[in-house]
Amino acid sequence: MDKRKMIRFAITMKGKHLEQWKLDCIKLLLNMPEVKLALIVDIPDRPLGRKLSPLYKFYQSLVRRRSSVLKMVTLPNDLGKIPRILCSNSADIENPYRKEDMEFMKGMELDFVLHLEETVIEGDILNVSKSGVWTLQVGSPRSNPQLHGGGWEILNNEPVTEIGLYQLTGNSKEWAVWKRGYFGTVFDSLRKNKEMLYQSTLNWPALVCKEILYNQSHRGECIQAFSTTIPENDNVASTVETFKFIFVTWKHKAQKLYRKLFCYEFWNVGIVHKPIQSFLNDQHPIIDWLVPKNNCYFADPFGLKDEEGIHILMEEVDHKVVKGYISGVSLKGEIGQRDVQDWNRSVLKLESHMSYPYLLEYGGEVYCIPETSEAREVAIYKKINGRWGKFQTILEDFAAVDSTIIHHGDYWWLFCTKGDSGPQSDNNELHIYYAKELFGDWNPHHSNPVKVDIRSSRPAGTPFVHDKQIIRPAQDCSKTYGGRIVLNKITVLTPERFEEVAVSPVEPRDDSMYPDGVHTISSVGEVTVLDGKRFDYSLLHPFRKLYKYKPMKNVSYGNF
Repeated sequence: MDKRKMIRFAITMKGKHLEQWKLDCIKLLLNMPEVKLALIVDIPDRPLGRKLSPLYKFYQSLVRRRSSVLKMVTLPNDLGKIPRILCSNSADIENPYRKEDMEFMKGMELDFVLHLEETVIEGDILNVSKSGVWTLQVGSPRSNPQLHGGGWEILNNEPVTEIGLYQLTGNSKEWAVWKRGYFGTVFDSLRKNKEMLYQSTLNWPALVCKEILYNQSHRGECIQAFSTTIPENDNVASTVETFKFIFVTWKHKAQKLYRKLFCYEFWNVGIVHKPIQSFLNDQHPIIDWLVPKNNCYFADPFGLKDEEGIHILMEEVDHKVVKGYISGVSLKGEIGQRDVQDWNRSVLKLESHMSYPYLLEYGGEVYCIPETSEAREVAIYKKINGRWGKFQTILEDFAAVDSTIIHHGDYWWLFCTKGDSGPQSDNNELHIYYAKELFGDWNPHHSNPVKVDIRSSRPAGTPFVHDKQIIRPAQDCSKTYGGRIVLNKITVLTPERFEEVAVSPVEPRDDSMYPDGVHTISSVGEVTVLDGKRFDYSLLHPFRKLYKYKPMKNVSYGNF
């Protein structure tokens, strides 16, 4: 890392208390030796253009009191020694900051001002630091939502909630996006939705500081300026609108309980008689299901082809046990004929959950990298004396989900999501590792997590090359887990940078036995294997679920 002066920042506050997540955000910044909190700015409350009803105030206070993340806390003693300035200019409501206060702040040589309040910040304070004001805003900056913390998305049934860390300045027609993420909306609880959003993003200012320290020329992505002013005619805080909002959340609670009690989720593996590249143009291919039944649980198929036929490894889950394990099947002759299927259950079975048995051919050998995030490791398995066994662990103490490895340029690249860093991180937080050698030392990408997007982060099968560019399948879990697949084109892949764009979806077929989702697609020569999901509702399911879930104790390794 290049040597440079300290990054100096200020924080805005209202009074002596702030929410717990904001304090955690500040602590992450202060854990960096090159970052210093130089000033605390007390900002005044702007007068609201609308009246808040007693019910609205009570509901918001109840949300805060029930949350360990949103609860109000006082600044610790060590932060009490930080210089503090009270900004108040009663003579000018539009610009509440006095000239002498702004001159004082400019003299502090601040790099940025961190504003984590949900209220608007405008005026001369936007120009007192080198990088303006950094603020987290929930919702699309151009949609001008009327409810903070993802409430607008709940009220309007939006499956995805956007949040961004923006750089605001007062002398530019463009503002900058430091980081942006897309999360699945938690419809049944405003508290849980806010907790999920803020827990998942409170480390963003520290991550941006890390990137600036590493690369002094690092800049945010410029976007068109937008207004953060809430419309004066906003009546969402009225009693009627608050009742409406509460009714919407309780309706979602009832729907969630109904699904939990009466819904089973089944998966099956199928074969499409086309190469994987055809999915760029054919979003609804015809599927031959491996088992022509609608109550299976086979998913995450990966295969290879030799002179004997097609061999597939997949996740299997018995609804009487809680863990998944790896099973195999060999297809000889015509694919649709069940009598030529050679099944081998429990090829790999550990005490921890196993799934996504990614297959990799290298140096004349076939390796398997199953998902074992519960064991907090990424291990490569190899056939030894005809049976699969652990060959080498390449990542330790990291809950990698659906690890996918390719070789590109000078490096091996491992794509995965992280299973334990946030409420939705297993589905939306893309991490990359790279290594010179497959069995060498693996290093984290400098910008991890390189992407936060519930719609296109989690790996979903075999990457492939089309028109000299890598196409990376990813899950879209915005509406339901494994709802569909998005094919992403990687445009930049270096140890320091990563960029990709979505080019085509792969949708489940409505006329299929498994019409409710697809989340893994993999190439096997001139054919493609994939999976499909079906929701099954029955009044008998609650009794079956009482019998379900007995922990799996045995560990076994089998033949392919």
